[in-house]
Amino acid sequence: MQDQSKSPNTDRLKIVYDREADVLYVTKGTPEHTDYVEYTEEVILRFHPETKQLVGFTLIDFSKHFAKAVPDIGLPFTVDFQMHNEADLLSYED
Repeated sequence: MQDQSKSPNTDRLKIVYDREADVLYVTKGTPEHTDYVEYTEEVILRFHPETKQLVGFTLIDFSKHFAKAVPDIGLPFTVDFQMHNEADLLSYED
């Protein structure tokens, strides 16, 4: 198993909500320049320019979808959340 304490953590999910613009940004790893595809008018998918792997997405008019009891938005991928160890949890509390 790779020692994650000495390497940059590219698996962390960064979630930022811009209340003024009503936009939610979700990025895996460190945000950087990406290629993107407008999946719908309100969903933008971001891809690593070299590997073409999905590294994030942007939801425009976020509150319109998530103010409801059940969101009416679908995304073309799944996310697998896993806790590797207690040290990972403690690093989020800094």
